[in-house]
Amino acid sequence: MEACLIFGWGAEYYARNGLGRYITLEETLAILKTAEEQGLVLQPSNAREIVNICLCCGDCCQVLKHLKRLPAPAAAVASPFTAVLDPDLCTGCETCIERCQMEAFRMADGVAVLDPERCIGCGLCVTTCPSGALSLARKPPEKLPPVPKDMREAFVLRAKTRMMPPR
Repeated sequence: MEACLIFGWGAEYYARNGLGRYITLEETLAILKTAEEQGLVLQPSNAREIVNICLCCGDCCQVLKHLKRLPAPAAAVASPFTAVLDPDLCTGCETCIERCQMEAFRMADGVAVLDPERCIGCGLCVTTCPSGALSLARKPPEKLPPVPKDMREAFVLRAKTRMMPPR
C-alpha cells in the first residue's frame, strides 16, 4: 500500500534506493483521496522542514499509537486546527466516534461530546459528519504549539509531552 508521500532529499533517497517511486500530481491526488475514504490521518513531518506526509491509521502507525496514549494528544502536535462541534446539529449517528483516531468523541444524551484536548485537528470527523455538526476552526494564537524546526526537535517535544503530569 502506498501510504507515505516523501519530498525533497527524502524523495531522492527513496527513489535512488528502490524504496519508492516518483509520482505525478494526479497519482498524488488519487492517493490522498483513497486516504480520506479509508479514514487515514495525514501527518506531515510536524516540523517546518517537511520531508514527508504519512497517511496513517491509529492501529499500526507508531506515532498515532503513542499520541493516542497521551492524556492530551492535542498538546503534542503542531496542528493549528481543532474540531468544533455544534451539539444542536448533532444527530447522534456516531460517525465521528468511528472516524476519530484519537478517541476525542463520546456520546452523552444521544449526541456527541468532543474532548478538545484529544483532538489533533486532522478533520476526519468533519469530512464525514452527515449533519454538518462538525467543522474545523483555527486555534487561538495562545493555544498554538511551536512548530519544531526539524524532526529531531519534534521528537524532543513529544518526549517532553509524555512526561507531563495528567490534567
